[in-house]
Amino acid sequence: MLGIVVILIVVAVIAAIEVPLMWRKKLIKEMWVFSFLLLLGTFFSLINALHISVSNPLGWMIFIYKPVSDMVNAWLS
Repeated sequence: MLGIVVILIVVAVIAAIEVPLMWRKKLIKEMWVFSFLLLLGTFFSLINALHISVSNPLGWMIFIYKPVSDMVNAWLS
C-alpha cells in the first residue's frame, strides 16, 4: 500500500512541475505526449506494485509467427 501511495505522490509532483511549464510555453502537443507517457508509466508501476502478472509480448509473437515459420521451413526443406 505504501508503494502505491509513493508512486502516486511522485507522479503528482512530476505533473505539478512539468505541466505548468509546458502550458506557459504553449507546448500543447508535447504536453499530450508527456501526459500519455506519464500515465502509461504510472499504470505499469502500479501493476508492478500490486504484484499483478502481465503476459510477455514475446509469447504472443511466438504464437503468431510459429506457424508461419514452420510453413516456410517445410517449403525450404
